[in-house]
Amino acid sequence: MKLGRLSSREKLLIGAAGTVAVFVGLMWTVVLPFWDSISQSSGSIDLQAKRVTNYRRILWGQTSVKAALESAQKQMTAWEARLLVNKTDSLAIAEIQGLAKDLVLAQKMSFRRSDLLPAKMVSTEYTKVSARIEIMGTMDQFVNLLLSFETGPRILFVEESRVSPVQIMNPRNKQVLVTLTVSALKSVDPGGNTKLKKAQS
Repeated sequence: MKLGRLSSREKLLIGAAGTVAVFVGLMWTVVLPFWDSISQSSGSIDLQAKRVTNYRRILWGQTSVKAALESAQKQMTAWEARLLVNKTDSLAIAEIQGLAKDLVLAQKMSFRRSDLLPAKMVSTEYTKVSARIEIMGTMDQFVNLLLSFETGPRILFVEESRVSPVQIMNPRNKQVLVTLTVSALKSVDPGGNTKLKKAQS
């Protein structure tokens, strides 16, 4: 059968069938593979997005840890700046005695006496230096003295205290007699001979 003898309707049907065949061929060879690649790419993008999110969380965590370490380092540096200056035991003991006496006199209290106490290593980095002092003044002066121990340029802390009135039978006399064990920390002297032993609180 020759194409020229076909009716117009038959030619139209044959043309439509050819178009459909071409369309199906394009679907199988171009569109469907492209669609599959898009689906795979979409899944890959989702996976990569999750990975990037996890990486961001990890990096953010590292940043937080780094910031915390830097803050702790600054606090430690500021704290160590308030330790005793002298690293040898004998000089540090003299230093804490001088500091305590200056603070007592600054409160207009009477500095009666001071006893030396042995230095004790509290860790491989720090040594505790202590002095037992006896002072006299009013309770208000004593309270202010305790505050000055904490707020002064060097950190001094009281480990023991004993307070008694100067005149028990005279309530008008506001004077008290105070015995304090005052301590401070210093860096360990690398050449020192202080034995490592746990400090007693």
